[in-house]
Amino acid sequence: MTPFRFVTFVLLGALMWTGCSNVTFTEPMPMKRRDLPKFPTKWRGTWSDGDEMTITIGESYFEGNDLDKMTLGDDVLLRRFHGHLVLNQPEENGKWSVLLGRRWKDELRLWTFDGSDDAKVAVWGAILNDSAITEFMRDEELGVKTYTLAPENNAAFRKLITQGGTTESYTLQRITP
Repeated sequence: MTPFRFVTFVLLGALMWTGCSNVTFTEPMPMKRRDLPKFPTKWRGTWSDGDEMTITIGESYFEGNDLDKMTLGDDVLLRRFHGHLVLNQPEENGKWSVLLGRRWKDELRLWTFDGSDDAKVAVWGAILNDSAITEFMRDEELGVKTYTLAPENNAAFRKLITQGGTTESYTLQRITP
């Protein structure tokens, strides 16, 4: 399994392992939006990349391959924003991991915030004015940097999405409705 695939599994698989994301937010995104109690009907079903990743989305849960079933609630928040569904999960440090998804008919695309991509980090700095980004070394030996983003408002979060601040991680096709 490639490192890229592993990162996506970790994020998608309920983001259940604490400290797994190298980019977190100070609060669930988008800010001050209503949490959805269930996935929209058109999102439900089984989705696959045709290779190693298959996920099943139910009314209020998702699960996949070797991933435990994750149910929407206090530890997994789902919100709508700018044509996306935004999945949030708290990390052990009190910050939030964020994953974005967008569905087009029978295709589901997933985006993450990837701190290993210097171009993305530069976009975040330009949009958030470096003062809203905290950077620290999580693993000195490996040189792994961790970032915490603190957008001032939802307009800034929207710019992160629309101006190249995210990385497309997967494109999945519907297997069954």
